[in-house]
Amino acid sequence: MEYARLLAEERRARLAAERLLEQKQAQLRAANRELDQHARALSRQVTDTRAEVVEVRSDRERVATQLGQATEKIEVVESRLWQALGAIRDGFAMFDQDGRMELANPSYLGLFDGVESVGPGASYEHIVDVLLEEGIVDPDDDTPAAWRARMIDRWNADPIPDVTLRLWDGRFVQVSDRRRPEGGIVTLGVDITALMRMWSAVEELPDGFVMFDAEDRLVMCNQRYRELYPASAPAMQPGTPFEEIIRFGLEHGQYADAVGREEEWLEERMNTHRHDLKTIEQRLDDDRWIRVYERATREGGRVGLRVDITRIKHDQVRLKEAMLRAEAASRAKSAFLANMSHEIRTPMNGVVGMADLLMDTTLDDDQRTFVDTIRSSGEALLTIINDILDYSKIEADRLDLNPEPFDLERIVHDVMQLLQPAAYDKGLSLLVDYDMFLPARFHGDPGRLRQILTNLVGNAIKFTHEGRVLVRVVGVPDAVGGTTVHLTVEDTGIGIAAEKIDHVFGEFNQVETDRNRQFEGTGLGLAITRRLVEMMNGTIWVESELDRGSCFGLSLPLKGLDAVEPIAPDLPEDFGRALVVASDSEARDILGKQLASLGVAVTLCSTGAEFLDLPAPAASFAVIADALDDMPGADLIAALGASGAALPVILLSGRADVAPAECGAHAVLRQPVSRAALAAAVESIGHGLSAPAPEPAPTPRTHNRAPDIRRRYDVLVAEDNKTNQLVFSKMVAGFPLDLRFADNGLEAVEAFRDRRPDLVFMDISMPQMDGKQATAEIRAIEDGDDPVPIIAVTAHAMSGDRDAILQAGLSDYLTKPLRKAHLAEKLRLWAGPGAVQPAGRTKVGASGDDISALQA
Repeated sequence: MEYARLLAEERRARLAAERLLEQKQAQLRAANRELDQHARALSRQVTDTRAEVVEVRSDRERVATQLGQATEKIEVVESRLWQALGAIRDGFAMFDQDGRMELANPSYLGLFDGVESVGPGASYEHIVDVLLEEGIVDPDDDTPAAWRARMIDRWNADPIPDVTLRLWDGRFVQVSDRRRPEGGIVTLGVDITALMRMWSAVEELPDGFVMFDAEDRLVMCNQRYRELYPASAPAMQPGTPFEEIIRFGLEHGQYADAVGREEEWLEERMNTHRHDLKTIEQRLDDDRWIRVYERATREGGRVGLRVDITRIKHDQVRLKEAMLRAEAASRAKSAFLANMSHEIRTPMNGVVGMADLLMDTTLDDDQRTFVDTIRSSGEALLTIINDILDYSKIEADRLDLNPEPFDLERIVHDVMQLLQPAAYDKGLSLLVDYDMFLPARFHGDPGRLRQILTNLVGNAIKFTHEGRVLVRVVGVPDAVGGTTVHLTVEDTGIGIAAEKIDHVFGEFNQVETDRNRQFEGTGLGLAITRRLVEMMNGTIWVESELDRGSCFGLSLPLKGLDAVEPIAPDLPEDFGRALVVASDSEARDILGKQLASLGVAVTLCSTGAEFLDLPAPAASFAVIADALDDMPGADLIAALGASGAALPVILLSGRADVAPAECGAHAVLRQPVSRAALAAAVESIGHGLSAPAPEPAPTPRTHNRAPDIRRRYDVLVAEDNKTNQLVFSKMVAGFPLDLRFADNGLEAVEAFRDRRPDLVFMDISMPQMDGKQATAEIRAIEDGDDPVPIIAVTAHAMSGDRDAILQAGLSDYLTKPLRKAHLAEKLRLWAGPGAVQPAGRTKVGASGDDISALQA
């Protein structure tokens, strides 16, 4: 039992030991698990710590590297800073809070020229003493002690004011000191010598100078500026706004032109100041005048000048007074010239008109010489009067142009016909070579162009003893649709010496000297011509060779109105060749070109003998110049008739009184002959009829009455001068006119009211009622009916007279003294061809050439 019990206890003890062992094993496993977890945690911590250590070491190395790099950069910057401080021209120094130098650049130390005591550690007071003792600075008017005390006092001020030092060598240095936060001081010395010299120059300016910054605050102004505005000067302190200075001046009456409108004036002044609108003028309280110039600077500020223009204003007043006096004198001169022109032209109408009429009577040689002398002297006097009038208008800048449509070819031929008698008397040939491809109608001033041509051609005739005068006209189209017309006047006269060519267009210049003059004249004609050409935007020139002749040329830009229309006469298909006989080669060539343009073949001969020696040609007609080298043209026509040849002949003559019946010609044309007149004569030969009269040139106002050469014309003449009445009546004595004379405007109106005339010639200056007022009364009587042409006949020839007369209702204009040819032209124009044709004569040709009544 005991054994069993022992076995049982042993079994229980073993079971308890096993349970305990299992329990301990479980605890051991738990402990192992905790130990494993703890070990793992420790392992992770060690790993993290090692990583942190590595990172810290890396950061330390990076910081050390960056610190080294920063140190190197600081050293480089410090080195460069010192290099920069050493290189700048301005002096730089630093002082500690005790006023001792810490450092300074070479420019600062160089001022003391090697004084060893001036360097780091030197006190400010010692530096001031060295400046005085070494004579480095010029204290100006201060004593050394006073200057030293002033420099020490400024050092102790806060803030420290700037000071300008004048050095011994004339340079200027501006010293600026600024306190550091820790109590030290930084000093900068700037060389402002150039600025001081500029400012010195500004101070020496006779004008006021002022400068404002971008905030419109005063930066600087010179003493002259303050003197110009003494009432505003107290406010002119640096930093004061411009508006405050202006208001201060207004309050103290500085600006006289602002009195009573101060605020408005201030607004206008500020607007001008801010916007740089214009230069203005100010009147000050002491009656001085200031001109204000202001301009913006690139920095946004403003710089200005104030110029005292008081003397200029006074001069302007005196100049205005002088101008008024000059204008009054000019008006008086113009009135005097106009009156003298009128008073001279009125009796000259009697002198020249009667001389012309007397030349048409039977005179012996001496009487004809006397009358011709009277007429030529009167013409010379009129030329002088016209030159003086034109020159006075040029001098007063009152010469005007009146552009209108005109026929250039007609004007050229009109001028040549006008001057043909003078050329014929001297045995000269007048020729016109008008470009066949150049239009005839242009827009310009025909009156002035006619004046230019008359002057140039007249001079050519005057200075040519033998040979010819040739007018050549060509044109070149320009880029804007116009035409540049080149016109030359060539002569075979005395020529001009080379040394005088440059002076021919001057006033009162003559080709000859005063002591050996052979030719009369004022010397104004070419000067007037040059001015007229320049007014037309043209140019004029001259080429000449002494004793060989001259060529005056001009170039004018003109606007063409019509395209070139060839003149094509109606000729039979079997119309033959033309024989041309002219001794002058230029005349033959021109006639050949004119006939060729009409479609007519031409054979040219230079003498009558050469013409007579030709075999019987198949020619339809001949064109013969009156003046041949071997015989007169009339004798050649007679010889042709004696030979039995029935060849129609067109005779070209320089005379106006040659009738076809007198010389046996089919037609007589005035030289130089126009293309239209030649075409009309050729066409009349082609048809075997008398040459028809061409239609008159179109005019702005025509008298609508069919021309009837058999009736007589009622003409009313208003003229208060009995001599002029006599001249007029004699000039038209051969025309089918019934004249009625009125001694003044009132009588003219009454005569018009009694019987409506076909035409009225109206003097302008008449007693009781002048011509303009009489015209107005007549136009009122007409009351809208077809107006009667009223032609002014006046001695008023000044600029503007023609326009004023035409604006008064008159139809046309004639100046005294009257010429029979001009009078006949107006009659033909306004009354019709029948008004100027005595029996048996017919006027034809675009330029007034005659073709007498032709018989088949």
